[in-house]
Amino acid sequence: MLMETSLLFKTLVILSAQIGILLLSCFYCIYRARLAYERNITFLGINFRGSVNLKGKLNLIPFYKVQEEFPKKLIKVISKNHTDHQEANNQEEVIKLLKGGYKHQTKGNALLASIIIFNSIVMFGTLAVVSAFDLGVTVGIIFFTLTSLSMGPIFAFIMLEMDENDGFKALKIVFLVTLLTGFIGYGDFYSFSENTIFGIVLFLSLLGLIIFNLARFFFEISRSAVRVSAICGSALFSMFLLYDFNYIKKQEGAFGSNDWGTAIEMAFILYLDIINLLLEILEALD
Repeated sequence: MLMETSLLFKTLVILSAQIGILLLSCFYCIYRARLAYERNITFLGINFRGSVNLKGKLNLIPFYKVQEEFPKKLIKVISKNHTDHQEANNQEEVIKLLKGGYKHQTKGNALLASIIIFNSIVMFGTLAVVSAFDLGVTVGIIFFTLTSLSMGPIFAFIMLEMDENDGFKALKIVFLVTLLTGFIGYGDFYSFSENTIFGIVLFLSLLGLIIFNLARFFFEISRSAVRVSAICGSALFSMFLLYDFNYIKKQEGAFGSNDWGTAIEMAFILYLDIINLLLEILEALD
């Protein structure tokens, strides 16, 4: 007979496995990027330059190779909604356009874009499977695992775009925050999930953060304002972790839920909290 375990234990087993898959996928992509830099080859269609940060550590910089054959396409950003495109038929024209503020136009990465699209599909699929449709734990785990596998390369290139060393620092911060909020949220300190006002404040704060991030697509917002928003977002998702860890205790106590179906749903909720917390911290550090 199998020993009966708590809902928290089941949730943490699933959550730890999925976070582990995400990190392994992420670290593998960073390792392959460093290998590509050392061998002067591409990884996922991207080249890498090496630089040294202020602490003397290697920092990889992703870039796309400039088109070698003529005519070459160059682009100049006039404003956020307006760009000017020019073609150069020889190197003299290239130099003239570069002096005029133009930059070489490079092709986007179709493979990385496909990974992002696939990740969005399986993430919403996981959300549907674990919360809306009763398709069983196995199907939920499959979708969840596909989400984590495809999320790894995305986080790897987010970290590489800034400084992967700062990315590792952000991971440590998220780990400590998750441990602390888990201890406080699941403990007997305070019933966060039963406080209606606390829940409303979280919802309204999340709505405000979403509106702010949508506004960034349409308006010029200073880097300092974005950083303040990221710091506030980090605090917000830390509060969500408190709420959701406490909600696990409520599920197990008041509702009497202690099955793997509930565990995978709670694990996915915590997973989204952790992912968003990490994204906000990376934004604040960038």
